[in-house]
Amino acid sequence: MNREYVERTKEKLPEMTKGLKKVGRYLLSEPIVFAIHPAKKVGSMIDVSETMVIRFCHYIGYRGYSELQKEVRHHLMNLENIKDKESILTKENNFKHFIEEDVKNLKQMKNIIDVDVLNDVVEKILESEKVVVAGYYHSFSFAHWFSFNLNYILGNASLFRPESDAGVLELMSKNSCIIIFSFFRYAVDTIRLTEEAKKIGVPVIVITDSWASPAAEYADFVISIYSSENTNVLLQKGPITMSVMNSILSELIDQVQDRGKVPPTFKYYIKDGED
Repeated sequence: MNREYVERTKEKLPEMTKGLKKVGRYLLSEPIVFAIHPAKKVGSMIDVSETMVIRFCHYIGYRGYSELQKEVRHHLMNLENIKDKESILTKENNFKHFIEEDVKNLKQMKNIIDVDVLNDVVEKILESEKVVVAGYYHSFSFAHWFSFNLNYILGNASLFRPESDAGVLELMSKNSCIIIFSFFRYAVDTIRLTEEAKKIGVPVIVITDSWASPAAEYADFVISIYSSENTNVLLQKGPITMSVMNSILSELIDQVQDRGKVPPTFKYYIKDGED
């Protein structure tokens, strides 16, 4: 039901004007932009007028932008995706189905991942004197796991704790970096932290679910996690994000060994039988 905007857009797309097509194609490729931004902001991101965005909403049968936005939000949060839920329940083995969906998402992520960005991120982390990792709410578990392993590899990483780390950015040199995990719905505190780091001049690495996420605006490096329309948005990002983090950590391990910069904590990763 809440995916109707997709069908309406696809049906009307061939007969749209150039401007309307621009809005329609962006809606299909980056629906999260419409979920989190007002019409004026969406228009500026697509390089069309606010009026064009609203005209598009009317063209595909909505009373206005707010009605379309509400439906897109429901779609992304999977609140009313009855059809998908019923199809899952008819499967012989639900557990296998979810694993298969994760495998599909991981394969898609492998095909679209920007390796150059990952290499730049690894290099930035390696050259940093200190690395701070932050994430709020459901992003906190990613930040905690990543900072824990990162510190074992490098010995200079820490998890940002808002209750005790206020002002920590001012103590960081510009030869440090902060890694931010930010997923929809985006925590305001995370966005503020990212903005503050950018103002101070601390390099910012953002791992998020869209280039349109608010934190990405202040990032020096953005790693965008692939999102499928066929599974729960809040659950599907887990395996993909963990896989991306694991690939970064594995490359860091290799680089640390090659460069001879092995901290005492690195023994956690040394294989049995190695000196």
